[in-house]
Amino acid sequence: MTSQAPLLIDVLKEYIEQKNWDEAILLLSRLRAADEADLFSELSNSEKRELLPHLSYEELARILENMKKDDISNISEQVNGNTLSQAVDRISPDQAADILHRLPATRSAEVLARMTEKKAVQPLLGYADDSAGGLMTPELVALTRGMTVDEAISRLRKAKPPRETIDVLYVADKHKKLVGKVTLRQLILAEPTMKIGDIMEHDPVSISAGTEREECVRLMEHYGLTALPVVDEQQRLVGLIRLQEVAQVAEEEATEDMYQMVGLSGHERVFAPMRDSIRRRLPWLCINLGTAILAGFVVNLFESTIARVVTLAAFIPIIAGQGANAGAQTLTIVVRSLALGELSFKNARKAVLREVALATINGLAVALLAGAVVYLWKGDVWLGVVLGVAMFLTMMVAGLSGALVPLILKLFRIDPALASTVVVTTVTDVCGFVFLLGVATLLITYLA
Repeated sequence: MTSQAPLLIDVLKEYIEQKNWDEAILLLSRLRAADEADLFSELSNSEKRELLPHLSYEELARILENMKKDDISNISEQVNGNTLSQAVDRISPDQAADILHRLPATRSAEVLARMTEKKAVQPLLGYADDSAGGLMTPELVALTRGMTVDEAISRLRKAKPPRETIDVLYVADKHKKLVGKVTLRQLILAEPTMKIGDIMEHDPVSISAGTEREECVRLMEHYGLTALPVVDEQQRLVGLIRLQEVAQVAEEEATEDMYQMVGLSGHERVFAPMRDSIRRRLPWLCINLGTAILAGFVVNLFESTIARVVTLAAFIPIIAGQGANAGAQTLTIVVRSLALGELSFKNARKAVLREVALATINGLAVALLAGAVVYLWKGDVWLGVVLGVAMFLTMMVAGLSGALVPLILKLFRIDPALASTVVVTTVTDVCGFVFLLGVATLLITYLA
């Protein structure tokens, strides 16, 4: 639909303006579910409000099931409780729980009370939205070891589980504890009379319901899984995390880390309400202002040195920019490695030493180059020495702080992606200015 989207949205808007609801709904229904949700999202809030009352429960369910989570919250607030209950009843339990999680507590309870399928959804609401329990679907068919292949296939035909939950089937004992898995391919190719226990793979990878969703992503990537079984504290099979859920989480986590490293909320979007954007961005801008004032205070301490050697003022942005870039490089690698599970406190010492060694080599090369450029530019070898030494020390600090700060923040259970950038930038700026102006003060006789 991508190439036709601009034309379709104009047609849909025209139908809404003309109050031609039959044609508007017909246009949406002819699209694939994902395209239908995308097109609906392109409408303004007022256009959505006008169209929503004319959608059938099935159409609304299709749209909700394929919309982005932030858009789902907005839509849910614009329809009455009964309509939302009827639509959510037609959605898979895990996605229904996601929708209810995003509603105010009273409205969520109201919608749930009116649902006919609430027994499947209610247990999922007990799990945090960002946990394995919040990601899983309970819609799966568990096999037993004593079943024959023919009996297992008959059970699948009778249960008719969602397509995404039968690529890999899980085996449980009489206490519902997970004991094995078998792929659909194995099931189809095996002899009808063979026992499931004879063809299953023992000790499958699983995860507890309370595990954070980032760990779910890491496990599925590490083991190349298309599904991940979820178990409770007694190792009983309670649900299944599908590949499509993990792919969405991976995208959300990458976006969140990217935003947080520049002081933005992971929920920030280009068309988010202005009030929400101000609330999310302004506090971090104020914090950045405070750190900038701190750096300015450090520069002011060396006012007399700058007054005697005015050229030093031209070097301040050079030091600040180079330190920030070097710190950002190390910081990005470390934060991302922490997120992927490649870096932990067990191998942190090795990672820090590696980054310090790298900073030493890069710092020495950049320092020599900077010193040579200043000498050729100003014809003063001492100015070259001042900038070279300051540059080397600043890049050393940038490498060390870029590696240590995320680890220290994680130790104190603070999101490294959220606060590391502000801390590292402050450290590199303050230390860089102290190095530059401090070395210049020590060598002021030669410079003056």
